[in-house]
Amino acid sequence: MTNRTARILLSIVTGVSALTFSACSLQNPSHDDSAVPEVFRFSGGYTVGQGQDAAGAPNQSRISPRMAITHSFTLRLPSADIEMVQRRHLDECAKLNCTVITTRTTRVDSGRVVASSSIRVSPEGFADFAKALASPPAQVTGHSQIADDKTMPLLDVEKRLEGKTALRDRLSAMLKDPGTTTTADLLAIEKELTQVQGDIEAATAQRDYLRTMTDTVRVDISYQGTATLTAGIDFFPISRAAREFGQTVASSVAVLITFLATVLPWIPLVALLAWGVLRAFRRRRSAAA
Repeated sequence: MTNRTARILLSIVTGVSALTFSACSLQNPSHDDSAVPEVFRFSGGYTVGQGQDAAGAPNQSRISPRMAITHSFTLRLPSADIEMVQRRHLDECAKLNCTVITTRTTRVDSGRVVASSSIRVSPEGFADFAKALASPPAQVTGHSQIADDKTMPLLDVEKRLEGKTALRDRLSAMLKDPGTTTTADLLAIEKELTQVQGDIEAATAQRDYLRTMTDTVRVDISYQGTATLTAGIDFFPISRAAREFGQTVASSVAVLITFLATVLPWIPLVALLAWGVLRAFRRRRSAAA
């Protein structure tokens, strides 16, 4: 290995080590405030330590919290209206330029219909969408909200992405350096550059996902269908039995046909055996007489 190759590898290892130390300092902050860098030292929520501006005056900076908000709604309405109401909510979602994550509709044995939908909507459009969810015939029977703090994970991935980008730029400059002439130097730089580029793409995807979680509001909707009542009585079992009458008759006839198909080939043999037994019995009675 040439001296220049050794220097290149040492520079690469130094850059990677610096990135690793930076990421670890974000993921594992010390409990001792004196050991924590001032820019990451929280004091009362998301307020970080004071620094000084160009004039030497105190300047207190803040890290805006990045919260992933999830609202869960439980709606109760007649089963016959669930599909129509769910479609209406999805249309309202389209008007607000939200994103549909999942949607599902299921009919259970009791005749009820249950459905669910999950969407992401902007914070500005959440109030209008929540108002649409509470409109008749739907009745909101449950509502919960969960807030998940994504501030530190987002800071961590942005810091790693910044370091990886700087390392990629340095490697690219080294690759274009006219002094890098040996094949071993070029191969070492290109290999590390490929690895760094892959890390950058992975970190970018993770950052974009975290930003999507914090820049939008997730809404999970559960539709619970109720049976249609007539004079306060649920006649669904009777209507279901009437609808299943024909199927029950067909199933019974199918069982009978299967039984006959199974027994019919054995009837001649059984008749022959019965005739032989009866004849032998008559001969024995005649002999005895």
